Amino acid sequence: MRAELIDPRDQTLQVNDPTYRVYFWAEDAAKQEWELSGADLNEVLEWIPAHSRGRSHSLWAVTRLPGEVCLVRLQGIDLDTRPDAWPSWARRVNL
Repeated sequence: MRAELIDPRDQTLQVNDPTYRVYFWAEDAAKQEWELSGADLNEVLEWIPAHSRGRSHSLWAVTRLPGEVCLVRLQGIDLDTRPDAWPSWARRVNL
């Protein structure tokens, strides 16, 4: 992890009511996808274990631009990708 002080004046946009996506993966690689809105991050983090039924998950923030949907990973990894494309921390723990 790297931490550095920043100048907050470089910010050009802010989203005050974010949308989240949660992906659950079963052992057979079946995936269930949810979009959550009207909640803050703590509520989403409480919702995940209540609905995971023991499945692995990943959590993403959703940003929409004209004609695009951008996901920002907040927790977990994209199990649809090859392990060599995972973030370095995920490869270290052998997820």
